[in-house]
Amino acid sequence: MSKRTVILATRNRHKVEELRILLGGNMNWLNLADFPEAPAVVEDADTFAGNAAKKAKELAEYIRCIGYPITDAFVLADDSGLEVDELNGAPGVYSARFAYLESGEPGNAPDTLNNTKLLKMLADVPEGKRTARFRCVLAWQAVGDLRAPLPVHTLFEGKCEGNILFAPQGETGFGYDPLFVPTGHGQSFAELGEEIKNHLSHRGQAAKLLGAWLAEEL
Repeated sequence: MSKRTVILATRNRHKVEELRILLGGNMNWLNLADFPEAPAVVEDADTFAGNAAKKAKELAEYIRCIGYPITDAFVLADDSGLEVDELNGAPGVYSARFAYLESGEPGNAPDTLNNTKLLKMLADVPEGKRTARFRCVLAWQAVGDLRAPLPVHTLFEGKCEGNILFAPQGETGFGYDPLFVPTGHGQSFAELGEEIKNHLSHRGQAAKLLGAWLAEEL
């Protein structure tokens, strides 16, 4: 059986590694680093699902346009972020560029700046009201689907409930991991280790749903 080629719609090496570990299997993994000319996608949807679907569709269309072999080729796009209840769900879809929202500076902000801004906004919020969750949506898109004029995407959502710390804890992980303690645990995602994090995480939950679907459908 030939390997599926899965093109991850990200240059974030942390996400690339997580998804490869979570899905593994008989797949040939590529990402945007392998397609440096791929145009950037404007993530202007107001939901994770909207952004993930848009990224998957636009990258699939680009792959088709450049004449890349499309037999058993698929795009996998991720959109994810942190939702803090006390902030009415912020930073949400703006999680990666949270610290740059006011300045309008383009691109994603460094993790340290995003974390610093979040802690400042929650400085007066007591422990019992610092509830939050990580949410992830994965969009799976066939690059060449002969059953329809345009391929269709399939969405898989996962979430992980928890609380926000008063200061960063741990040296591993990325993004808001040092500030987030999943429900039922006493350590942050940056302390728990890769195996436990992948079992609990929002991306892990979404990947389990995708993996189960792949086993049945493809």
